[in-house]
Amino acid sequence: MQKKQIPFLITFVFLVGSYFFVNIQLGEGYTPKSQISRFEASAFFSALESFTGELFIWPHPDILHIYETFLADTENFLVMENYEITHPTFKEHLQTLSQKWIPIRIILENNIYNAFQNFFKQLQTAFSGNEHINIQSDEAMWTTYVHSKMLLNEKAFRIQTANLTNSSFTSNREHFFYATHTGVRESLYQLFEKDWKGEPLAAEQFHPNLVVCPINCRAVVEAMLSGAKESIIIQTQYIFDPAILEILRRQSTKVAMHLIVANTLDNTDVVNYFGPAVARKLQPYYNHTKMILVDKKYLLLGSMNLSDTSLDHNREIWVILLEPSLIQRFEDGFWADWKSSKKSQ
Repeated sequence: MQKKQIPFLITFVFLVGSYFFVNIQLGEGYTPKSQISRFEASAFFSALESFTGELFIWPHPDILHIYETFLADTENFLVMENYEITHPTFKEHLQTLSQKWIPIRIILENNIYNAFQNFFKQLQTAFSGNEHINIQSDEAMWTTYVHSKMLLNEKAFRIQTANLTNSSFTSNREHFFYATHTGVRESLYQLFEKDWKGEPLAAEQFHPNLVVCPINCRAVVEAMLSGAKESIIIQTQYIFDPAILEILRRQSTKVAMHLIVANTLDNTDVVNYFGPAVARKLQPYYNHTKMILVDKKYLLLGSMNLSDTSLDHNREIWVILLEPSLIQRFEDGFWADWKSSKKSQ
């Protein structure tokens, strides 16, 4: 059975059932799905590289200008894997870039969850007849959604939590990372090429600082959270996955833990379960970001929500950052959000 052909009723029942399970159990007694040995974990952490870049937190007054500069600096090619591209200014920049005869390839989700319009077809229509812009869906990848948010050219790459939509640049809390690290950039390019061709991926084929769902992200995230010795900080849209909830439940009595989620009804049970000293809903922005910081050493930034769909079925891309200045920048923003969120409890 191909993806996207599951009847709506089955999908609805699955989602409701998943929510009810989390609502009642919050992962208690649930065994994490993937286990990683101490040897494997040690080898993984020792392979990580520390490299610098720029971390932007929305709202940021210059973020659209930063994108404009990035695109204007492109000379040879641009490739993108994105869930949604609807922002009019960004589409204009793509059109301008294509007029320089620079090839642009985009992998885009063609069946956005709960969308009232087909944005994939809209973008195809907008660029129809433009031989320099080629758009395809993730049908060949056999993933439920291509939910990644990545773009790169011959010089640099961006990995972010934001879709390229109006809400991402107006009402959401989002994080954007920009870097020129050659190894990571080349690995992202090879990852894109395999996804473009619908070829299988293996964890050893990409840079150790990249976390890619559904290839290695569950193992990495579970190992990092389970292995935390001092602290866990998570700022994410929601936490639904029972295995992750079980790990957090166990760790909440062992390490300092702080969680910020979106101010929505479906996050109420998680906040109530852990209590306001551990978990809060963000105010006033909509918390669309997806960030994890473990022991103030390992910062994960990317597209993945903490749900079974993201971990096990979607194409998601995260980057692990070790640079202390980047970690400090995230922490500063997190604690500012933590203070503002207190008003909503």
